Amino acid sequence: MAAPSRGYWTVVLLAAAALKLAAAVSEPTTVPFDVRPGGVVHSFSQDVGPGGKFTCTFTYASQGGTNEQWQMSLGTSEDSEHFTCTIWRPQGKSYLYFTQFKAEVRGAEIEYAMAYSKAAFERESDIPLKNEEFEVTKTAVSHRPGAFKAELSKLVIVAKAAHSEL
Repeated sequence: MAAPSRGYWTVVLLAAAALKLAAAVSEPTTVPFDVRPGGVVHSFSQDVGPGGKFTCTFTYASQGGTNEQWQMSLGTSEDSEHFTCTIWRPQGKSYLYFTQFKAEVRGAEIEYAMAYSKAAFERESDIPLKNEEFEVTKTAVSHRPGAFKAELSKLVIVAKAAHSEL
């Protein structure tokens, strides 16, 4: 039997590298929740990471229609230094009018965040809010009073673990 060729070992090494990259981010945890209209402020919160290291909280008030099924997905990097929080309506566009919204992270600082008036659904793409409609701080993404046009269907946050100074 002949020894495996150089090409064989290249394929084996590439496959091993691909498997390592695939394991670099934990499987996301997705939790459904209802967004309820009525103008009352509601919150939904989930922890992720070892020992609940990170928390993502979505606080909102909305008007019109009936309850909508939304989802919150959370995932962490292999080294637990980064986490993602995505809050969205899987059916794409929400028919509720949001009077306010805020997505906050605990245990981390936001590196990237985006808010969308319409979430991708079937062949349609995400439609981002205009930059003047929302603001991003180190720990939150929220509506900008007077500029936010009441349409929200998705929020995406990527955050890095906060380290306390000694």
